Amino acid sequence: AASIAAEPTTTEKISSYAHERKAEAVAEGKRLIAETDKKIAEMKKQTQHSSAEAKAAHQSNMKELRQKKKEAAAQLARLQRSSSKTWEATKEGFANAYQAMRASFDKASGSASDSK
Repeated sequence: AASIAAEPTTTEKISSYAHERKAEAVAEGKRLIAETDKKIAEMKKQTQHSSAEAKAAHQSNMKELRQKKKEAAAQLARLQRSSSKTWEATKEGFANAYQAMRASFDKASGSASDSK
């Protein structure tokens, strides 16, 4: 099964960035979303030869994952535009959206593994 490696938890890493390091935080967020995109493509390939029932379950999970990814990307855009006054709240918003996307990814990844 595909997995996204957990470093010093990604959320902790993003949360550790000060506003002065906004560019680094945004770059890290973009990297995480791009990495998730690659993993989604891998999962899609894995399920091509699955049963119709397994594909249906996986499609439902993938729909949820795409929505969570969209929310994380929107939070990342807010992070990129944030001022020093809104930094902490915006950073937390992205971290929470990333965690939700990660949980959705794990769920979809499990359905892709189960469908083999």
